[in-house]
Amino acid sequence: DLLLKDLFPAIKSTKGSISNLNEISFIGVDFGTSTTVVSIATRINEDIQTKAIWLNQRLPDTSIYKSDKIPTVIAFYEGNILIGKGASDLKYHLKRGENVWYSFKMELGEDLGAKYYGSHLDKNTDFTIYSPKDAAILFFKYLKAQIDRYLREKGISSFVQYAVSIPASFEANQRRELIEALEQNGIQVSKQSLIDEPNAAFLSYIRSATNEGNPIKIPEDYNVNVLVFDFGAGTCDISILEVGKDFNGVFSKNIAISRFEKLGGDDIDRFLAFDELLPQMLEESGFKYTDFTQREINDVIIPKLLKSAEQLKILICDSINLQFNGDFLLPSLLDSSDSITLEIPVEVDTKKGRLILRQPQIRFSDFKRKMETFLRNESRHQTTKVGGQDPFVSIFTPIDSALKKANLEKEDIDYVLLIGGSAKNPMVQCSLKKYFHESEILIPRDLQTHVSEGAAIHSLVYNGYGKNIIQPIISEPVILLTKDLFPKVIIPAGTQIPCELIVIDNLVSGRDGQEVIELPLFVGSLKKMLFNIKIYKPGIGFKEGTPVKLELEINADKVVLARATADGENMMVELNPFANKELTTEERLVYVALKDFNNESKMNLGSPSKKSLTNLAKTYSRANQFHKAAETYEYLNELFPDKGNFNQIGVEYSKAGNEEKATEFYKLAFENNKNEVTAFNYAYHLRKVDLNKAVEIFKESLKIDANKPHSLFELGKILIDRGDSAGKEMIDRAYEIWKKQFDSDTLSEVDYTWLPSCAQFLGKHDISRLVKANTPKETIEGLYDSGNLTKSIDGNLNIEF
Repeated sequence: DLLLKDLFPAIKSTKGSISNLNEISFIGVDFGTSTTVVSIATRINEDIQTKAIWLNQRLPDTSIYKSDKIPTVIAFYEGNILIGKGASDLKYHLKRGENVWYSFKMELGEDLGAKYYGSHLDKNTDFTIYSPKDAAILFFKYLKAQIDRYLREKGISSFVQYAVSIPASFEANQRRELIEALEQNGIQVSKQSLIDEPNAAFLSYIRSATNEGNPIKIPEDYNVNVLVFDFGAGTCDISILEVGKDFNGVFSKNIAISRFEKLGGDDIDRFLAFDELLPQMLEESGFKYTDFTQREINDVIIPKLLKSAEQLKILICDSINLQFNGDFLLPSLLDSSDSITLEIPVEVDTKKGRLILRQPQIRFSDFKRKMETFLRNESRHQTTKVGGQDPFVSIFTPIDSALKKANLEKEDIDYVLLIGGSAKNPMVQCSLKKYFHESEILIPRDLQTHVSEGAAIHSLVYNGYGKNIIQPIISEPVILLTKDLFPKVIIPAGTQIPCELIVIDNLVSGRDGQEVIELPLFVGSLKKMLFNIKIYKPGIGFKEGTPVKLELEINADKVVLARATADGENMMVELNPFANKELTTEERLVYVALKDFNNESKMNLGSPSKKSLTNLAKTYSRANQFHKAAETYEYLNELFPDKGNFNQIGVEYSKAGNEEKATEFYKLAFENNKNEVTAFNYAYHLRKVDLNKAVEIFKESLKIDANKPHSLFELGKILIDRGDSAGKEMIDRAYEIWKKQFDSDTLSEVDYTWLPSCAQFLGKHDISRLVKANTPKETIEGLYDSGNLTKSIDGNLNIEF
């Protein structure tokens, strides 16, 4: 049986690395997306004992509630700041970002300026919350005060050494803001006092497994692989550890962690609210989805339904668990039409009137179908639901990510350790057992306190002995782009940190007179840029074949230190860049626009300006985030009414594939401003629902402008289908108009798609191909100039670790 003292032999000694070991309180904090837990660790003989501690939380009625689970929620209510249970009770009654803040852990590191620009805790109050980091600072201020109170009441040493658990996929930008929030409250943590949540859970499980009767066993002849599945409210974090024996005894090492995914129990609640409860509420209240702006649905209606969605999820899982006997076979109840019903009604005041859902409910079979979205084995499967919400990702996406990095098959996993509140879901447990059918599934008695207890163990071992039982690793490879055929991995995923100096010394410049040598570094893929290192030699430039040397290392905070040298010129940078997600160039522009929008709204006392909203909407559209563009244009029209906005909103919804909403706004545009464009757009989107009405509106467009080629082409096709020879004449006219514009280089960008379609219809295939070949490409400033890249001498990098 694997014991904690096997992994850390020093606890067998009577002496610690520091003489006053028993005069220190070793605290571990599991800072969770929805729930935070604090534990304390004590060394007793050859063992480490841990205990989750109960802390005070003030309720809205000013009474005190004590628990070892603290909801990670802040509320500003009736002039008072509430943190924990009291704030959580008000979570869905207040407005997020204004007087209630939650899930801010997952927003750390975003650098979006004053994200909560409408905050009621502003510069006129004792505490301010304009950003997720501000919220974290206030939350840890409360947490430290409650920990200090607990230690005083129990007569325990007030000299505290902390360790804080973080998602394994948390990168430098997220880690940095978390550490800054801790340090601003006097919670001093060294960089290696942070521990990955799955690793903390593993340590805690090892300590308690023997007592719980289900230990991990280490064979004599091979090492075992343990996959830690940490499924909480905001993250699905995967860590794979190898445990075995060598000449030093028992060892454990991290060999892979999954890449960051926005996936957790909150996403299941959000999906249920959108796909199940919202239709129920709209039907009962006599409204349609299209009666509301997307912003009102996302920011007003859905938040009111999330609590009911969460309660229904929990009640269904509890019902299943009553018939769940541990054989990982789901009961037939899940296929039935039986339902769970809540007797607490949900009411929402909207601009169209009051919505009510008297008895929120869900059938077991519907819940099973909804959960399948998150349990599909195809790791690339994503589905986007109503409202242009972010894709809902399967739990097997991060699992496959970790397996691939570890170069393992699922059959190579010996144990799967479940951690986190969302891992209590019996459908999740059964899906994991079906997938890892040869593995043993380990389920601790309390899935929610294990991480904090593991963090407390880490605090004692690291702060008391200066040891790291499990060395942290980087989650993604660092990649260098050169002129060679393939990008080069220069720091593999799974590299332990801090890592030694890495030297690449067989790169050369690509051409004579090159004034800039560029060394673009990426993380994970070429969509996620780390930094573009540039070495300058203005004037004469570098000669072709000039040697270029690149040196890198990663410190304990996952910061990359890089130095590049060529012909006596050098560049040294510190890169703090491991982004939360892959970003295209267009998406980077969105982040800049969103940051500008937030900061300007804050300066404008919480009210966005017309200019900032317009810029944000255009940037969303440019980045192909059409639902968000439409939503932003709707918000723009709400604050600054302009009938001319209706057509643009319709355009964005059309590009997003939401034809129902597009037709609604095209109709409004036509009714409020009749011209050839609004008439065409409305008619074009009526074709599939009311062809006769579409013909009528197409003719209206041509009355306004007889040479509108789009209306000529579409109406002409309909007339041909009806046997009317006038249709062919219309299409010929449309073709001539577009072709003349093409020949004179005045064809609009959008018509480079219309002209080929028209030419194809008329059998002019050569013209169709010619126009397609000459379609102008949108130019966006690149992240690097490919002409300035280096090349390796023989096509292979000479990398020395």
